[in-house]
Amino acid sequence: MSTSDLLTVEFADRDDLVLLHVRGEIDMGTAPALRDHLETAVGRGADGAPLLIDLTGVGFLASAGLALLVEYHTRCRDAGRPLRVLTGGGAVLRAIEVSSLDNVLEVHPSVEAAIAAG
Repeated sequence: MSTSDLLTVEFADRDDLVLLHVRGEIDMGTAPALRDHLETAVGRGADGAPLLIDLTGVGFLASAGLALLVEYHTRCRDAGRPLRVLTGGGAVLRAIEVSSLDNVLEVHPSVEAAIAAG
């Protein structure tokens, strides 16, 4: 099974934000592909436009994925750009909460909630 079978990433840019839809599993094998997409996402959109990472379609989030979220949270913050993580709950939210990253990352249940926070 290839990495592309385990992880898909699509952009859904809008005028006011950059939205990255992620589906599948984020682990040590798929994290490099996600990093490439995050790197592209950071370069898209207007200055200061929020970057939303939609993980509602992710069933598994390992420490490699958590590390990426922290890395890009820091990069976006330093660039004056909010990074918001979308999760509908489940394993992804549990991984974020167990690692106490819900105290660091901006976590929202939907695109609408993330936009309203802004």
